[in-house]
Amino acid sequence: MRRIYAVAALSLLVLFSAIMMFGCRSKEVESALIYINQQNDWNKAMEQLKLAVQVNPADAEAHAYLGEGYARLGDYRKMNEHYETAMKLLSAPGSANAKLIDKITNDRNRFWSQSFNKGVENVKRDSLQVAIADFNNCVVIDPSRGEAYKNIAYVNERMENFEDAVKAYEEVIRISPQDTLILIHLGRLYMLTKQPEKTIELMDRVLALDPMNVDAISQKAMAYDYLEQSDKAFEAYEDALERRPNDPDLRFNLGRLYFMRDDFTNAVIQFEKVLEINPDDLEANVNIANSYLSLAQNVLTKYREMTDKELAKVPEKEIKEKKNLEKEYYGKSIPYLEKAVQVKPDDPILWNNLGVAYVNAGMEEKGKTAFDKSEALKNE
Repeated sequence: MRRIYAVAALSLLVLFSAIMMFGCRSKEVESALIYINQQNDWNKAMEQLKLAVQVNPADAEAHAYLGEGYARLGDYRKMNEHYETAMKLLSAPGSANAKLIDKITNDRNRFWSQSFNKGVENVKRDSLQVAIADFNNCVVIDPSRGEAYKNIAYVNERMENFEDAVKAYEEVIRISPQDTLILIHLGRLYMLTKQPEKTIELMDRVLALDPMNVDAISQKAMAYDYLEQSDKAFEAYEDALERRPNDPDLRFNLGRLYFMRDDFTNAVIQFEKVLEINPDDLEANVNIANSYLSLAQNVLTKYREMTDKELAKVPEKEIKEKKNLEKEYYGKSIPYLEKAVQVKPDDPILWNNLGVAYVNAGMEEKGKTAFDKSEALKNE
């Protein structure tokens, strides 16, 4: 009977110790909660909570309330230290306290939301540096959430801090590696910060997820274009235009690529398609005009390089046909240059080119007027 009694007594002692550990608070925590609940005095509460963890470093509840106190002071790193300590203590076998775990989780979410909303309000007020600080607080509070990084990137873009925006978007795709919209936007920023190789790498990731993504194909084309890998760029542009034939930017960039290859005829075709979508596009008008001016200048190039003896052997009819073709090209450039000076009337170079086109097309008076206008603008 005595042995049975002894075992029973030991069981009661263990049970009593458990009640003491999980059912009773220290007097310091009790005092802190009175300051919090009855007086809303967090300064005095913090004094008691710090004393509580000095007396018993394994007091999870004291750490949890200390975390909240530091968060209220805006010291989110200290908040994290105490929340993490509390969670480790609560994760020990037999130590789980669902209410305390819920409190830490809910408090962390509450403080994250408060900082995030403050950041949004500061963006609306154009207090952008303050907004970045708010969103950075969100990152400290919970680095696993991508929304704050997105807003940090957005605000940095507004401030034209593109390198910082890139770093923030890189964090977003670390958290959400299959977010194609962010991958594509980051690809654009890589181009803006002169990192076309990274653009190509990202667009390949997008195309692995979505093989028909036209934005990814077009960005890849522009990156190859920037790297002067024109064959790959042509292939990518053509691929993108098959899927999006009415995209003026794709058409323009393909036209520019033809122009750089001195393929002025195909350049004109692409720039014309841009004007079908937007007739007032200044750069498209200028590039068509420049294509025709280049074609005109090339017509007689080989004849100008001939010696007098070689030139004498060329049939007069051939020379005449070439001169007529040259005049035709100059004439074709005129409507586009006229449109260009309507859109940008203060550009002396456009007026000068229009003068060149007029004179070579046989419109000497108009040419003189255009040259005079160009000189007047240069002297302003």
